[in-house]
Amino acid sequence: MSRRKVLISVLVTLLVVALALPALAQQEQVDVYQNQKLVKSVVFQIGLKEYFVNGQTPGVKMDVAPFVEQGRTFVPVRYLSNALGVEDKNIGWNEKARLVTLKQPGYPVVELVVSSRQLKSNGKVTNMDVSPLVRSGRTFLPARWVAEALGYQVDWDASLGLVVCWPKGEPKPDLSAVKEYLQRTTSAQGSWVVVNGYRVPNPDDKDLIFKKWTQYLWSTKAGLDVEYPQNGQAEMGLYIYPLNAEAFEQAREVLASKWGDALADQVINYAMQKKTWRDPLPDKSFFTSNGQEITVGGDGTEGVDITIWLPEYSAKSPR
Repeated sequence: MSRRKVLISVLVTLLVVALALPALAQQEQVDVYQNQKLVKSVVFQIGLKEYFVNGQTPGVKMDVAPFVEQGRTFVPVRYLSNALGVEDKNIGWNEKARLVTLKQPGYPVVELVVSSRQLKSNGKVTNMDVSPLVRSGRTFLPARWVAEALGYQVDWDASLGLVVCWPKGEPKPDLSAVKEYLQRTTSAQGSWVVVNGYRVPNPDDKDLIFKKWTQYLWSTKAGLDVEYPQNGQAEMGLYIYPLNAEAFEQAREVLASKWGDALADQVINYAMQKKTWRDPLPDKSFFTSNGQEITVGGDGTEGVDITIWLPEYSAKSPR
């Protein structure tokens, strides 16, 4: 072959590669739609019964809030699926198999089974680090795993406890409108932050906090003490005094942010039996889905103690 023919052949090959590169790059970008509108971002906040699509505020209301368990954020199957563009008619539930199927046209077919860590996406199996949960008859899915299976990138904003999802291949969305809305709407009650998987009153918010005693202990103006014991047997301690509805509600929100509404309601409903400092409240234990013990008591004290023990210090282990 002549040098001229070789040169022409090389140039043609380079041209074909150059033309193919944009197409290959475009294949890495995933367009996601909700009600025929392109989804640019979906945002959930731990403990908040509202989510945000494309930065629109106010957001979409939910009847339960996302919570953190085992380091992952869980959202009810319908709300998570709807937010990510899956319509109700394309959300399947097999009661006998406890199987959730998301089968939206144009999306991968995603299958998850309650209590199983396997996720199928178009038949391909992925092993997750957590499994779907059932709480009070509701199925909750791990947000990150499902979002990624449906073509999203996922990030965590620790400052506000936000799970941020956006279509793969797109730039990370601007969250300024959502953050401004959250800060504005929570200003009346004070701001909350996520610490160790719990959404708690911000210890640096002077409008909400009576006093920050140490880095690990602070009191709200309503009467809730929040403590993170260091090098101890407890994961968290909550103390309510004076006994009032706002302090009980703050404690309920802290518990619900990690363990869900049902368990939080059980704990607080028992705690609220102590209406005055004279009322007895014998110690009672409650248990999380992974076996952690929560003790509630107030016998001989003015307020109510709620202690969440570390996993190794359950009721079956000596303390």
